[in-house]
Amino acid sequence: MFILVACSNNSEDNSTNSDKIEEVNDSAQLSEDTTLQTNELELQNKELSSALNSMETDLNYKKEEAEYYKQLIDDLIEDYSDTQLKDLAIKLWDYQLEINGVSVPTNGIVEIQENTIEISLIERQSAYPIFPNEIYMQGQISGNYIDHLKMTSNPSETYVTDGTVVTAIHHKFVDVEKGSTISFTVSEELKKRLGLETTQITINKK
Repeated sequence: MFILVACSNNSEDNSTNSDKIEEVNDSAQLSEDTTLQTNELELQNKELSSALNSMETDLNYKKEEAEYYKQLIDDLIEDYSDTQLKDLAIKLWDYQLEINGVSVPTNGIVEIQENTIEISLIERQSAYPIFPNEIYMQGQISGNYIDHLKMTSNPSETYVTDGTVVTAIHHKFVDVEKGSTISFTVSEELKKRLGLETTQITINKK
């Protein structure tokens, strides 16, 4: 007589169950992490939307404020003469003449020790024009501001920098010898804008 005995592999069953439990736990953790990230993103979205709405409100207010002041200025200058309007427009345009970043003195004489000398004529306009364009442009110097400076010495390099409201022309001299003199002239109109006493500018290399 033969007796058949059924054997159960408990080790394999336990391992399979452990894998399933671990898989379920991983899925639960992933779901929890996803929910947490979703909530964080929704919160960030609400904060960004609130900030955007606030910025739009501020922008609309600024536009209304700007329009109000523009209308106020238009009303104030309505009875101004052409000369008065031009005088106001001139104040919105600024011109500077610098040698190595330092403004030229009123007598037009500059003493300098650096071997590299850079002459810069700068035109700066208002970032916020408050007058109608036809009035505002009357404040700009006549023609091209670059043409109001005439070099009598040949620079090593000439270049232009151009920004939104600031432009400039630069004349650079390198390896300038001691005792050398660099000279140039400015127009009578530019002289007045710069508040100079002379149209002749002289740079003495010490």
